[in-house]
Amino acid sequence: MADQRNNPPPPPSPQPPRHTLAPASPRQPHGDGLVQRQQPVTVPLWHIVPRMAGYGVVLFIVWAVLTIMFPNVFTRSSERAVINSPVSLVTSPVEGIVMQQKVAAGQSFTANQPLMVVQNPNIDRSLLVELTGKKLDTQQRYDSARARLESNRRLMGATEQDLQRYNSAAQREHATRVRALQARLASATAQEDQQQEIVNRNQNMQWAGAVSEAYTNASRYQLSMLTNAKAAAKAELDSAVGESEASRNKVYASSADGPSASLAQRRQALSAEATQLTAELEQLEAYGKSVDELLATEQQRIDRLSNLEIRATEPGIIEDLIAQPGMRVAAGATLARASNCAQTRVVAVFPRSLSDNLLPGARLNVHVDGLPAALPASVAEILPRAPDGDQARYFVPFPPIEKNEIYVIAKLDRPLGKLPEKPNAAASAATASAGGTAPATSGHCGMGRWARVTLDQSWLGQLRATLT
Repeated sequence: MADQRNNPPPPPSPQPPRHTLAPASPRQPHGDGLVQRQQPVTVPLWHIVPRMAGYGVVLFIVWAVLTIMFPNVFTRSSERAVINSPVSLVTSPVEGIVMQQKVAAGQSFTANQPLMVVQNPNIDRSLLVELTGKKLDTQQRYDSARARLESNRRLMGATEQDLQRYNSAAQREHATRVRALQARLASATAQEDQQQEIVNRNQNMQWAGAVSEAYTNASRYQLSMLTNAKAAAKAELDSAVGESEASRNKVYASSADGPSASLAQRRQALSAEATQLTAELEQLEAYGKSVDELLATEQQRIDRLSNLEIRATEPGIIEDLIAQPGMRVAAGATLARASNCAQTRVVAVFPRSLSDNLLPGARLNVHVDGLPAALPASVAEILPRAPDGDQARYFVPFPPIEKNEIYVIAKLDRPLGKLPEKPNAAASAATASAGGTAPATSGHCGMGRWARVTLDQSWLGQLRATLT
């Protein structure tokens, strides 16, 4: 206490004057009846700046928290995107030497247009040799069958002539025999009639008692003998007439028709053989035509592959030539790489949190450097990662990707034509801001241009989709 009394406390430090807003004094009337307003008090700027900075920090923290909680609402664009195009490889189906280049690098071509000519003098001709051997063998068999058929026809003609002569002789022989038997039957009939009269006379004489019964029986016995002879003659005549009719109808039943029967059988065998040879000739002829068609097709294939024109399957532009004229290439080797502006794609990098909004077919807007308006597009493919094999299908390397990001390949609604050239400085700046390497730029289709891809959806729509 003594110390405090001896050492009084130091005087308080002077405080800076505070500028506060004083309340407005009530209006006081003056002598002239007018009201005088008090002038506002000015606040120093160094008081307002900290307060506004604090408000800004609070708003930033609120925005960061909302961004973390609702990334689908606040994140609408890609981190990195580049214009790209699939690679169309022009390959050679055969080995050989590139003889001619019909479309230079950088030039466009149409579908089915010749691009290169590859010559292959060492093409495999084993099938052609095999088909040629089959053709010669078929022709040899055809000539042999034709010669046998002609010989068979000549022999069949001679047999037919011999058969006609033997048939004529057999018919004459049959006719002579029939006439002889007819005369014999007529004689037997006359004898029978004459004996019948003798039997009738002897019977009358027996009844008159002139002759005995034995004499009459002897005449009756002779009549029966003549009747039997007549019947035998008639049977032989009927048999001869039947054989003559059968011979006339090509039915050889008698011993006189033996040569004719042999000749007829031989003619039938020759006719069957001729029919078989004719069918064989028709078969060989049809087979020969098919072999000729195969041979012609194989020859056309060899001629085409010996000087093969490599044609384009779709329109495009030659980007670079891998095989120059004069180089020898293997079968399946790549001759050139081409691009098609109608298949231009945009490879974009999006956060993985937007994967639900980036389903195939989702609408996008592509903002390409150098173009004032956005280009409509749609999601064509989603890749969690892009190995070297997938990136090899495109001309421009993909942008780098981080852990929680995905690749989205977008397809433009309309082909992207030739874009104006972009200064190298701007391209370098865009590359540096993305933190990657600058892709190779191309003068057509916009390949290699950096772009920005955004979802074609309003903030309200994204918020509604997130909440639902």
